[in-house]
Amino acid sequence: MKKRYTAVILAAAFLTGCGNTSQMDSLIAAQEATEVPTIAALEADTEAATAPVPSSAFVPSEGDIDLTQLDSNMVYAQVYDMVYNPEAYAGRNVRAKGPFAYYQDEETGKEYFAVLISDATACCAQGIEFVLEKDAVYPDDYPETGTEIIVDGVYNMYEEKGSTYVQLLHAQIEA
Repeated sequence: MKKRYTAVILAAAFLTGCGNTSQMDSLIAAQEATEVPTIAALEADTEAATAPVPSSAFVPSEGDIDLTQLDSNMVYAQVYDMVYNPEAYAGRNVRAKGPFAYYQDEETGKEYFAVLISDATACCAQGIEFVLEKDAVYPDDYPETGTEIIVDGVYNMYEEKGSTYVQLLHAQIEA
């Protein structure tokens, strides 16, 4: 008996909760009146949606790339794209801001100079190596490691030990 009474109360509540359904009826009528897409149109939409995005989709169409004007999330995303799609940026003038970093390969003695770009939480960082325009000697012609700098240079790729790396050539440091 209790179950039947509960079912009747629930049915009454559902029926009274509907109220004015004229808006819903007009939406359904409008939807039914729209043209039904053909299978060919649906297939074309699916192909367009799954088409690969060119690697240069994140690259500004022209001009310099000024990373100093982007917020921390966007600059990290932009640098990530620059590192993983370097062909799209080759030859472009790039300006970046971050702490100065130095590394010397113990095997070869080669020195590497970079500006570090961190994400918004500062848990991850990408470095952009740079080569100064003038012949410079470390540490005399460079800031202290960790110093905030702005570097401006021409984006370039190079191969070393079987890997592709990116760098800014003809770079200039603004302290």
